[in-house]
Amino acid sequence: MRGNGQRSKEMDKALKAAGCRISSQRRAIIEHLCASKSHPSARQIFQEVGKKHPGLSLATVYNTLGVLNRLGQIRVMQFEGADNRYEPGMEPHINLICTSCGSIDDLGQNVSLRAEAILAEAGFEVFDSRLEYYGLCAKCRNGF
Repeated sequence: MRGNGQRSKEMDKALKAAGCRISSQRRAIIEHLCASKSHPSARQIFQEVGKKHPGLSLATVYNTLGVLNRLGQIRVMQFEGADNRYEPGMEPHINLICTSCGSIDDLGQNVSLRAEAILAEAGFEVFDSRLEYYGLCAKCRNGF
């Protein structure tokens, strides 16, 4: 996957092209999201970024995430009975989701079937995909 700095620059470019202002709070949200390996929720981003930006509001976090999602810069991972999580990694990969602690880790890239093959075989046009495995992470498996 692309580096954190490159992803945040891509997000900045997309926001500017859409006519959005890049405030220091919005910049901090983007940087935190790109640096995080945990697929954070809006509340987690608010808590972490708020430590350095005490004036940050949860609405600003949600608004920023909403714009980034509409621009195709992040994925929203929705879960029944849990907060949405946000992912900046747009390359195909597997999400490993721990059913005990809720951690989400990425595994590899280019793991999905090619969209062209699916279209040719099934006549189904793929716009996006999300591949998830559910189980126990190493920490939960080992009782940490």
